[in-house]
This record gives sequence, C-alpha cells and structure tokens, in this order.
Amino acid sequence: MYGKFTPATRKSNSLPNWIFYYGCFLAILGIVAGSLVIISPTKFFSDFPNFIQWSEISYITASWGVRSLTMGVAMAIALWFKRPSAIGVVFSMRFLTETGDLINTLATGHGSMSLPLSALMMVWVVVFLIPEALAVRWGVTNVRSKTTAQHSQRI
Repeated sequence: MYGKFTPATRKSNSLPNWIFYYGCFLAILGIVAGSLVIISPTKFFSDFPNFIQWSEISYITASWGVRSLTMGVAMAIALWFKRPSAIGVVFSMRFLTETGDLINTLATGHGSMSLPLSALMMVWVVVFLIPEALAVRWGVTNVRSKTTAQHSQRI
C-alpha cells in the first residue's frame, strides 16, 4: 500500500480519542491559565493574599504565564498534526513540567489551595502525571514501531 513516494513521517490516523480529548483539555488549561497569569497574576496566585509587591516579581509571573501559554499552543499544534513523535514530545514536556511543579508545591506548599499535600499529590498524579505518561508511551511506541517497519522494508 505504501510505496517509495510515501513520506516516512506520515500522520497517524489512530490517535486514541482519550489522548486527543485530554490534550484538548491541557491545551485549553494552558492557554487560559497562561493568559490569566499574564493579565492578572493576583487572581491566579490567590494563595498570597497579603502580598503587595507584584510589580517586583512581574518578570517571574509573566515568564510562568508565557510558559503555560506556550505549552497550551504547543499541545494544540501537536494534536492538529496527530504525529506520534509530536504527541510524544509535547506530552513529555507536560510530564516533566508537571513533575517539577508537583515537587515545588510539595516542598513549599504554595499552590496547594489549602488542600492536604498528600491529597493534592494523589490528584496531581492521577489527573496529570499518569495520563501524560501513557500518552508519551503511545507516542514513543508508535514512532518506534513505524521506524522499525520502515527499516525492515528498506532491507
């Protein structure tokens, strides 16, 4: 079915629906959260109610907002391409970022929304880390299987 004119990096038509919809959720979350942090950091970082020196740390909040906005846009692009390599890379980015954010939250307590840290960790692992790791696995597995199949056809 595939000849010498078929591109090696063809689209995957078998992107699981759950990865697509979960990725849409993450894209929207990143775009909305990033925009909110840039526009109004005091509303987003509400666990600092008595902090008044926002102008002194605006470069940090703006950087965090741009990071979230960029991850949301990158997720949207990866979902649009539906390429296993793009899915693997963007979900790896999310997984590593979420892991770092979780470690920071557990170490400082900031961002816990007054929840017990053990409960927050469980929710974070179930809602973010496990699905992201599974999506990375899907992307990597599909890239490797296609690469192996293409290599076998050449021999």
